[in-house]
Amino acid sequence: MTDLYLVESDRFDVYYNQAIEKYLLDRVSADEVILYLWRNDRTVVIGKNQDAYSEVHIESLNEDDGFLARRISGGGAVYHDKGNLNFTFLCKRDLFDIERQDRVILNALNDLGIHAEKSGRNDLLIDGKKFSGHAYYKGKENCFHHGTLMLEVNEDVLERYLNVSLSKLHSKNVKSVRSRIINLRSVKEDLDIDTLKNALIASFEQMYHNTVSAYPLNEDEIIKLREDFACKEWIYGQSYDSYHMKERRFDWGTVRIFYDLEGDLIKDLKVYTDSMDHDLSEDIEKKLIGKRISELGNEENETGAILSLLKEENYEI
Repeated sequence: MTDLYLVESDRFDVYYNQAIEKYLLDRVSADEVILYLWRNDRTVVIGKNQDAYSEVHIESLNEDDGFLARRISGGGAVYHDKGNLNFTFLCKRDLFDIERQDRVILNALNDLGIHAEKSGRNDLLIDGKKFSGHAYYKGKENCFHHGTLMLEVNEDVLERYLNVSLSKLHSKNVKSVRSRIINLRSVKEDLDIDTLKNALIASFEQMYHNTVSAYPLNEDEIIKLREDFACKEWIYGQSYDSYHMKERRFDWGTVRIFYDLEGDLIKDLKVYTDSMDHDLSEDIEKKLIGKRISELGNEENETGAILSLLKEENYEI
């Protein structure tokens, strides 16, 4: 039987909450599934491979004493405040089952009288509008599936902080971020955080046929991990202002590349993307840096897409 554990954070500090998530990811054992529930205060969280400056209105966020964070999973930028409940499922690869984990959430909402459905790779919708976006991390052994549940998120500040490209909105056939999202409270007016949490816990226990136990945390270890997530270098990354830049949206995500060439030699390359693959940018950079464009083929994959951007308007190959 699978052992079930529950962790609930009582802090609204995004870096501390990310540290708990990483602590659990590193320690989850075989035959265990952990459900972690947490909330942040006025925070934008970007995907591992995103460019902070292009995804977020950083000046507006700073003016309002908000926080910017970078996660270790892929995907796009999201806004968190206390009206949003975050969840994380953590387990070994053999127990990692996205459909089952989604069903925990959908069943919990159904028990609350709310009908929702999965859409695409990582969204949950009500009447065609998004209230939950998901991202995933798969290590060699340990994995997590995390996401948002919008209960009563402030939609005004969400639009103020997120810089969503028109191409992405057009791909979703919507005119604005606001027109695409929905709060659970607009569907069930009396729903509160505690009721939502309890429904999720009950659904989690029912789905895995066991009852939850508390998971022990080491505060000193979590504080050390917090420093890594709060580090400016991790959050903002290196500046590439002196590099050439190109951007395009593909079926698998939006890409922004910064590159430095010497002739057709790729001296340096930085790939920013909201692709769900958290290792994609690093993999492509390793493949291409130090290579000559004229010596590379036209692969029908993400690497080939980046190459096509480098070739445009620069070379006849």
